[in-house]
Amino acid sequence: MKKSRSNLEFFGIDFGLKPIEVCTKCGEEYVSDRVMEEVEKECKKMGIFGLERKVRVTKSGNSLVIRIPPEIAKFVNVKYQDLLSIMPVGKGRIEVQIV
Repeated sequence: MKKSRSNLEFFGIDFGLKPIEVCTKCGEEYVSDRVMEEVEKECKKMGIFGLERKVRVTKSGNSLVIRIPPEIAKFVNVKYQDLLSIMPVGKGRIEVQIV
């Protein structure tokens, strides 16, 4: 393991350069508990801690429906009747963007 610094980013927000350790064999990066606690504290101040949600897919006619929880809608600034683009980006992964 060697010490290094890397930009930490969550939900598209850059939390700056933070100290990390990098495995010299595989290149895997590890963040210490102390650094994660600092970032977690900043996330809580910003109101974005715990934004991830599990939602159930429902059906409307022939279409499948995914509901966006209000906290996530507020964070990404999506509103009723906004136009979104949805596309597959790999097996088991979908990307949604506000147009």
